[in-house]
Amino acid sequence: MSKSGKRFLQSVLGSAAFCLALTGTAHTDDLLQTYHAAQQNDSKLKSALYRKQSAQELVPQSRASLLPSATLTAQQGRYQQNTMDHDRYESKGFSLTLLVPLYHRDRQYSLDMAKADTEAADLAYIMNQQEHLMRVAERYFNVLAAEETLQVAVAEETAMRRQWELAKESLAAGTAVITELQEAKAGLDFAAAQWVAARNTVDARKRELIEISGQDDHHNPIQLQPLKKEIPLTTPEPAVAEQWVRAGLEHNPGLKVAHIKLEQAKQAVEKAKSGHYPTLDATAGHNYSDSRGSNYWTGGVPTAKTDYVLLQMNVPLYSGGATQSQIRQAIQSRDGAEHELEQNRKEVETAIRHAYLDVQTGIAQTQAFSQALASAGGMLQATRESYAAGMRTMLDVLTAERDVFRAMRNLADARYRYILGALRLKFTAGQLTVQDLSNINEWLMQ
Repeated sequence: MSKSGKRFLQSVLGSAAFCLALTGTAHTDDLLQTYHAAQQNDSKLKSALYRKQSAQELVPQSRASLLPSATLTAQQGRYQQNTMDHDRYESKGFSLTLLVPLYHRDRQYSLDMAKADTEAADLAYIMNQQEHLMRVAERYFNVLAAEETLQVAVAEETAMRRQWELAKESLAAGTAVITELQEAKAGLDFAAAQWVAARNTVDARKRELIEISGQDDHHNPIQLQPLKKEIPLTTPEPAVAEQWVRAGLEHNPGLKVAHIKLEQAKQAVEKAKSGHYPTLDATAGHNYSDSRGSNYWTGGVPTAKTDYVLLQMNVPLYSGGATQSQIRQAIQSRDGAEHELEQNRKEVETAIRHAYLDVQTGIAQTQAFSQALASAGGMLQATRESYAAGMRTMLDVLTAERDVFRAMRNLADARYRYILGALRLKFTAGQLTVQDLSNINEWLMQ
């Protein structure tokens, strides 16, 4: 691009940025600052943490059913009776019982399933943390993309208005025809409509960011650190899609959860089959009672103590078909979990391949549209000079200007597609961390 072309592009974008800066005093946040603010405010992440903590209580609850339990019962009362020697008397006593489960097959599988639930909840929380990272990055760069589109729209509206005014002057001077004025007016109307749409998009994208970050855009308008003009364009490492697929199938937290759910469904089948198995418990106890009632009724023994040890076996014989029904239900759930796991595998593989292609496409488009913008800027400057010399029409100038602004939009879209594609690739492969956000944060203007 020629120096004059660069000066034109810098002037239109500079004036647009200045107009946007006049909307109010703003605080400036980078990507990491926005992430830390969202950590304290994102309801989805907090909800996932509470679900994880809740699931951790399932193991001690299930284990308790396999451990001994003790019960103490005490009573004291006053009685009224009609006998030959006492009318009233008091009675008191207590019983202490110790129950030791010796064999309960279903309870053991319940414990195994509770452990699986806890492991799944831990993985789900890790997945929610990565989703939170991805959500913050997407909304941050959505705001930047919308603001950049608004800057281009403001610059285009300014340029189209200038051309419309020049067309009116040229028509009055007799050096232009009415069609050029009409074309300039149509370009201005279109640019004005683009500006309104871009402004509304910025408001909507900021509202989405505020939803998770908790920042107040009314009293302290949000202003985010924009991307540098030059950012590193690096291909994914490893540079083979198949290796990313293998990593995703091994590390994706959602896929790990699906594996656990399948194992849990298999355990549920065995638990249901336990309805056919006997149970065995040992019970030991001590009873004490003291009755001051009539010897006529008590046989002359007012105080009694009893110690006992029991071994109790329960053998299920018939439950009306409930056990068989529960087994069939568990088998159906297990088969469903197998198909769900297979579907999850396919979805993860597809998502990784798409993200990998998005990164490659983003790199290629960024390089191509950068060159296209330089060419369009040079063409615009040459067309302006030819128009001043009377060799081009105003319609040629309008077309050249539209090509410049279209190239600006395409370049901005490609840059953000590349960044989000790179993050989404790591997210789908289960490898996204805060360090990835920190690395991209270096690409922002400080």
